[in-house]
Amino acid sequence: MAFAGLVGIVLAATSQAANATVSAPGEPVPSVSPRLSAATQAELMSDVLPASPPITLTTQVTDGAGALGDAERQDVDAALDRLADESDLRMLVVYIESFDGTDPVDWANASANQSGLGPDDLLLAIATADHEFGLSADTNVPLTTAQLSDIDDAVTSAVEDERWAAAATDAADTVHQATTATTSPLLVAGAAVAGVLVLAVLGYVLWRFAAPRLRPRLAALSDRSPASGGPEPDALDDLPVAVLDERAAAALVGIDDALKTCEQELGFARAELGADATRDFELILERAAADVRRAFAIRQELDVATARAEDLLAQDAGPDGTSAADVPAAGAHGTALPEAERRARLNHVIALCESAADTLDARTRAFDDLRRLQQRTPELLADVDTREPEVTDRVAATRTTLETLAERYPADTLAMVSGNPEQAELLLVNAKAAVSAGRSALEAGQKAVAVAHARGAQNALGQAVMLLDAVDATAAHLEEAAGRLDKSIASLTQDVVAARAVEGDFRVTLARTAAQASLKHVEVTREGGDPLAGLQRIAAAEASLDAALAATRDATEVAARASALLRDTLGRVDEQLRQTADFVATRRGAVGSTARTRLAEAVRLADVARSLQPTDPAAALGEAQRASKLVQEAARLARADADAVVTAAAAESEPDTDGARRPDENGPITGGMMLGGILLDPNVVRSRRRAATARIGGGFGGGGFGGGRPDTLRKLGTVRAWWPSPAK
Repeated sequence: MAFAGLVGIVLAATSQAANATVSAPGEPVPSVSPRLSAATQAELMSDVLPASPPITLTTQVTDGAGALGDAERQDVDAALDRLADESDLRMLVVYIESFDGTDPVDWANASANQSGLGPDDLLLAIATADHEFGLSADTNVPLTTAQLSDIDDAVTSAVEDERWAAAATDAADTVHQATTATTSPLLVAGAAVAGVLVLAVLGYVLWRFAAPRLRPRLAALSDRSPASGGPEPDALDDLPVAVLDERAAAALVGIDDALKTCEQELGFARAELGADATRDFELILERAAADVRRAFAIRQELDVATARAEDLLAQDAGPDGTSAADVPAAGAHGTALPEAERRARLNHVIALCESAADTLDARTRAFDDLRRLQQRTPELLADVDTREPEVTDRVAATRTTLETLAERYPADTLAMVSGNPEQAELLLVNAKAAVSAGRSALEAGQKAVAVAHARGAQNALGQAVMLLDAVDATAAHLEEAAGRLDKSIASLTQDVVAARAVEGDFRVTLARTAAQASLKHVEVTREGGDPLAGLQRIAAAEASLDAALAATRDATEVAARASALLRDTLGRVDEQLRQTADFVATRRGAVGSTARTRLAEAVRLADVARSLQPTDPAAALGEAQRASKLVQEAARLARADADAVVTAAAAESEPDTDGARRPDENGPITGGMMLGGILLDPNVVRSRRRAATARIGGGFGGGGFGGGRPDTLRKLGTVRAWWPSPAK
């Protein structure tokens, strides 16, 4: 049998040698790269007028971008010569700075056609500024789809790393390997048959002679070997709970920032292209936001459980200083949840954040293609340059508005917006610097870097407008609240009068007394006080009094009063939510996960209240009141986070011992951009071919559709941020 196998190999080899000069290559499978005959190319490309015209090639290496040094040029020539000498194929390489919006493969095909290349010629065109390339191959080139795909992969890896010489040498070597590794089907079949026969003979020998001797030794080894451990545990399972908690918090902040950036970027696209063009991306964003809402809800449940456990520990503390934490029955880590359950929930939070990030990342390239930023970068920079003076003029008017409000209302009432004009000024300075840097990058032919700066400028300008709009909205809401205060006082006064007619009910008496105290407090603090706080105090007293008087009223009146009070409460909660959400969106570089969790829970409770409003206004009112408390807590935590970051940055920017301040490390990427969470790293930009797999953490330049995975923190220079003293 072994002899027969050897005979099969010899016969196959003989057949290969005999047919080497007469057999025509099989018709190749269509390639990944579009491949056309010269005549077809001439017909199809005759009407194409690309911005960067095709060129006629006279040498095998054309370096119009200055990408190669002398030694690198020699390496590329050697690789191309080796391919031409040892195969029937020839490759030409051309380097240019940019395709200027022309599809790379179309540009390569047009240049190949213009240069009169034949079916055995390949042309690799590389644009160094665009980080893109196109491979032109004739339809009849003897390479398969898989082989052409391997060439694309080899070039992609080198172009991503800006190894321009390696892009050409790797491509030539990959083609060389593909052509020399070609084997006839007959030889493959003969070798396979021979291999099967040899394996059959060896198997028989082992079974007949060696197996009886090896069986006892194998059994002994099996007895000593450990049992299979199954699959490797998840890397998160090895982390301590405290570290896992921090990982979940970072994931929540990262994906929440990504959602906010995507919303802003989607707004730009909608204004540029219309709602119909962006509808699919709105659905994608909503799908990701649903996962994030669920993740925040789980985090809120964990925080509530921890808070309850801490309260129990405080209540159970003994006079000798011992507490329930010292008793094993209290549970590990001082939490109300077992460690295994807490770990499972934290893992679920991280998984939901990853799912949302995957949902966004899947459409990153499609969104970039929709906006065509590389082609429209000059237009975007010009738009920011045109709008910046208009927004700058608004800063002075907004500052005047705040000064007027400060004369009527206490500082705490304006704490969420009092720093907005200064933050907007910083963002406008950053936007102007980014526009200048973007134009310099365009002049240098660095289109991808220019896109990053354009995105940063556009986002900085957008945040500045949001900050100024927030002041105007707050002024309008305070004016409206002051007008509604008289009506609310009159309504509560009528309830107090009605409560006096009810005798012998201690609950009614207690609620009436509290309502009278609220009326007195609002009356005293009304002049120069906070109308929103007054409305909230009166609404709480009225809700308590209504509940006490419910037994004395018919069901219709109770429902009507609850509905009216609910409308007022939801209106106030909506304004609190808007104000806090704007604060987080414009200081996202500073606000941590706890404030965002409380804000997300307040939004959820407000939605629950609206869903209950038609059928159960009393229950809806309770949910709205809980939402109001949570959004106030979220606002307090967000302000504290922002204060801490600004204070730390101010300490870092103190003069050195020699009196000089430390210079910014990244030029314009300071101040408002950092506090606003607009991360811009011009040295790390996305090319079109890399976009599909990029994990961008919200987008380079503070823009982009996708991301959510926390990147390594980049130091972005000094935060030159101003903060009003009342907020400290």
